This record gives sequence, structure tokens and C-alpha cells, in this order.
Amino acid sequence: MRKLDLAGKKFGRLTLVKVIGVNKSKQRMWFCICDCGTEHTASQAHITKGKTTSCGCYRRERATTHGMHQTGEWRAYGHALQRCRPNHSKHAHYFDRGITFKFESFEQFYAEVGLKPTPAHQLDRIDNDKGYEPGNVRWVTKSQNERNRRCDNCLILKARIKELENQLQISTNSEVDRKSR
Repeated sequence: MRKLDLAGKKFGRLTLVKVIGVNKSKQRMWFCICDCGTEHTASQAHITKGKTTSCGCYRRERATTHGMHQTGEWRAYGHALQRCRPNHSKHAHYFDRGITFKFESFEQFYAEVGLKPTPAHQLDRIDNDKGYEPGNVRWVTKSQNERNRRCDNCLILKARIKELENQLQISTNSEVDRKSR
């Protein structure tokens, strides 16, 4: 098998400069220069088959079109999206209740809520029976978020209080009836 001289050839964003040796699989390893200026080493097989087309800069560019990857806003977006999926560990509190995520993209979400006022702020749904959708999300402090939550125990307590009030009303009326006799 004859060796191809690929020096100076361009594959994707990589320009091949010189062979620097062979790897464990006995494939030729090339020293390359990427269009972004980074030096990179890759096997000839990966380069010629199109598996390696850049130093990794292309993948990074594609992953972050908005430049906000790993920000608090990005994490809040991702967590809200995950909570609304049927396989999430807390699906009973979100997916099973019909809570949906209606933003088409991070950009749409960010246009709606904007920057977090402080790192301590949390994402909140204004109406807890509606999903994550335009007009129903905002940044709030932890204490505000704790006051705006659905509480199954609270409903039970409210029902018990009403029960006790009714019993108290009955017993009070009975005493009034006895005294008026």
C-alpha cells in the first residue's frame, strides 16, 4: 500500500502539515493547523473519513449560539425543561399535573425573563397550575418562591380547619339554644 502525501491538503477546517508518527493502531498521525489557529493532532483515517474536521472549535461554536452556556439563566432553562418530562424523578409534581414547557428555544425563554437580578434569584411560575410559558415565568427570591407554591398538606389543613370551624359553630349554637331555654 502506497502512502499518500497529504501535506498541505485541507480537510474541513484542518490543514495537514506533516506526519508525526503512528498511533497504537499503526495509523499515521498528522500535525494539523485549524482555521481558528489551534494546533491539533489527528489520525489520517479520522481525517480522510471525515470523523475529524476541526480541533473541536466547530462543535463548541454549534453548542453555544447564544453565548450563555453554563450561566444561571441557562441552568434554570434546562432544569425547567427537564422537570416537565415524563421520566423526571418528580414527574408527579409536573408532567402528571399537566405542567408543560412551552418555550421553543433558550433565546425565547431569555427574551421573556431576562437576566437574573442576582445569583440568588430562582425561576418561578406565577400561576402554579400553568406551565412554563410566556407570561407565567419570572425571577423571584427564595422566600417569594416558597410563598408561591402548591401545598397538598395545606389543602388538608385548610379542610380540617373548616371541619373544626363547623363543629365549633354547631357546639356554640347548641350552647346558645340551651341558655335561651
